[in-house]
Amino acid sequence: MIYKTILLATVILMGYLVVPSYAQSAPEQSLPGESPFAHDFTNIKLLDSYFGYPNQKIEVQPGDKNVPFTMVFSNVGTEDISGIAGFLSLPAQFTPATSAGGVIEADNTQVAPAGNSFTLTFYLNVDKSLAIHDYTGTAKLTYSLVRENGIRQVFFDFDFKLTGKGLLNMKADNPFLQPATNNQVTVEVSNSGTAGLNNVDIVLSQLSNSTSMASNLQNVVIDQHHWNVGTVSSGSSNSYSFNIFVPQDLAGQTLHIPFTLSYFDGQGNQISDTRTVDLIVGPASSTSIIKLSTPSYLMMGVMQNLTLGLQNTSPSKISNISVSITPNSPDFKILQDNKWFIQEINPLTSGVLQIPVFADQNIEGQAVNFDVNIQYTKDGSTVIEKQSFASYIRGVIDVSVYGVQVSEIAGKQMIIGNILNQGNIKGQFGQVTLDPLESSTIKETTQYIGDLDIDAPVPFNVPVDSTSVQLSGDQKVMVTLTYKDTLLQTHTITQVDTVSFGAPAPQSDGSFSQLQLVILVAIAAGIGGIVFKIKKKPKIPVEKTVQETT
Repeated sequence: MIYKTILLATVILMGYLVVPSYAQSAPEQSLPGESPFAHDFTNIKLLDSYFGYPNQKIEVQPGDKNVPFTMVFSNVGTEDISGIAGFLSLPAQFTPATSAGGVIEADNTQVAPAGNSFTLTFYLNVDKSLAIHDYTGTAKLTYSLVRENGIRQVFFDFDFKLTGKGLLNMKADNPFLQPATNNQVTVEVSNSGTAGLNNVDIVLSQLSNSTSMASNLQNVVIDQHHWNVGTVSSGSSNSYSFNIFVPQDLAGQTLHIPFTLSYFDGQGNQISDTRTVDLIVGPASSTSIIKLSTPSYLMMGVMQNLTLGLQNTSPSKISNISVSITPNSPDFKILQDNKWFIQEINPLTSGVLQIPVFADQNIEGQAVNFDVNIQYTKDGSTVIEKQSFASYIRGVIDVSVYGVQVSEIAGKQMIIGNILNQGNIKGQFGQVTLDPLESSTIKETTQYIGDLDIDAPVPFNVPVDSTSVQLSGDQKVMVTLTYKDTLLQTHTITQVDTVSFGAPAPQSDGSFSQLQLVILVAIAAGIGGIVFKIKKKPKIPVEKTVQETT
């Protein structure tokens, strides 16, 4: 009995030891209606959430439509997962851009290996009534383990930021500059966007490497090249300043000063961009002493002098005047040293330089710019002025009229002649006009002859129309030639010529001819009668006559 009692007590004691251990492991068994894949831990971890695409954060402001919102997850489990789908629960002002059912969803059709990250990108509409600050949301993720059946789901609470957008603008407070002067310029950097611009850094671009539009910056001098403006909050502005020297020859021009800038946006991205600040150079300073007088045009292909006038507009004498001229075209040659000297110019008087030059045919019809540097002494001080001017290069049209005379062509009297162009370009739209002079009865007549080519005579033949029945003798006429050059400016050449129509033809009528015939007949009849009487008279012997006479 004792053994039975000991054995029963041993069994009961073992039962107390086994039952608590079994009670702790019981939840691992599946209960009726519960998923066999439910665990107390998750295979996915949320890493980040932001507006933008994977690896590309962007700024978003209220009112933007169809903007991407990316969530970054990591598969921290030991199994690959697939069939990933996500659903967002956000404040009511965030609505789906691609779904009409009001559910913001996205999916990832790829397999996410264990230990790797993956992304889901949702597309949202942001209501314009939202404020710029942080918001909270909830994401539901469904997925499957590879090589297992069933769908798992997990929920994440997260925070995200509606950043707004920064909009940077730059302009000069006072864009007007004075030439030949050191000007101070203040540039305003403003932010008209909804997000701040952080750590704004500005660098002056290389002026010598600027585009052709800004090629006039080569002689501009700016005393600084780098500015740190700091943070420019939404709706505010900061500024920076520099000194700029503009040469005299840039008077009346616009300068486009290039800057390179960088800043950090609301997502922490570093943004780089370029901006230009426009500055307007005023007219030439009224303190300029010398006023230039320059030719409006020069001839092409001939040796000539460029006449440059220098007027002293001050009440003081200037002396030791040095003038240098540099053309901007290699086809325009100055035939001597490009520096000339004038001893002095008295107050309110002028001096003149005759500069031998030659313009090649390649620049015919173009304008050539000249940079003029002038140095002189005034009231004991040395003054330097920089000016510029331009001259148009036009071809030479050297026209003469010769050989004006009368000729009969096809039974019609004509005044003919020739026109010779000994220049280097042709004249256009030529026409000849004949005008009577003194007592000439020739009527005014005009003939169009067209282009006047070079080195080739151009004939003209103007039909003669007169108020008299027949022209005779010498007649004075004025020959007027008009033509246009390449600028369509009209030129006129006139000359007076005397043309001869010869002696007048004898005039007669019918009665005069009959009278003349009667007279001729009467004379002939008289002569005939005399001859008849002589023949009828008896002949007297010569010998007898001689005897009687003896």
